[in-house]
Parts: sequence; structure tokens; C-alpha cells
Amino acid sequence: MDPLSFDPMLIISLILMQIGAKYLDLQLTEFQKRLIKNNFIQAIILFGIIYIPVRDVFKTIIIVALIYLVIYVLFNENHKLNIYSKQWLYNEGIIKEYNNIKDKYYEKLNKLKVL
Repeated sequence: MDPLSFDPMLIISLILMQIGAKYLDLQLTEFQKRLIKNNFIQAIILFGIIYIPVRDVFKTIIIVALIYLVIYVLFNENHKLNIYSKQWLYNEGIIKEYNNIKDKYYEKLNKLKVL
């Protein structure tokens, strides 16, 4: 498949999907809303959205795994492996408590000097 060639029907369907996602008003029940908010169902929906342009199951699984890694680990301020520093999160008001190890060390060191 030539990377410069494109399918006009694919482009039209993507445009209609974007418009439909914004303006389509689905009357979902509370159970349906809770079902859509389930992480497993969201992964299946994301898999379907990614699979349409990629058309390869293995590549789609890799892409979905990378998306979840980025969203739920690297950019999640509550995860211990996030990329943000605790001090920055505290300064921005995102987290309420920040235990600075350096300050605690100097505080305990000063207590030892007094003794």
C-alpha cells in the first residue's frame, strides 16, 4: 500500500465519526453509562478505534498498551512511577501533601547538633 495514496471513503467516514461523536445525543441508561466507564470496556472500544486504521491485531495491542502506559502510569499524578516531581505537583496544588526528604534530613541533623 502506497503511503501517499488514501481512501476517500475512509476520510469521509472519519469526518462523520468526529461529527457524530460531538453532536450525537445518545439517551443511555445509568447502567449503560456505568458499563461504558468500565476500564475493560474502554480498552475494547480503544482497541476497535485503533484497529480500524492499523488493521493488524499485534500492532493494535502494542499501541493500546503504550497508550495505557502513558495515560495511567507516566502522566498519572497518583501513580508512583509518574514523570512529575512531587515538589512540582505540590507547588501546582495538585497534591496536598509533600514530604521533602531533604528538609526532614536537615531537621533531624539540627536536632542531633543540639544534643
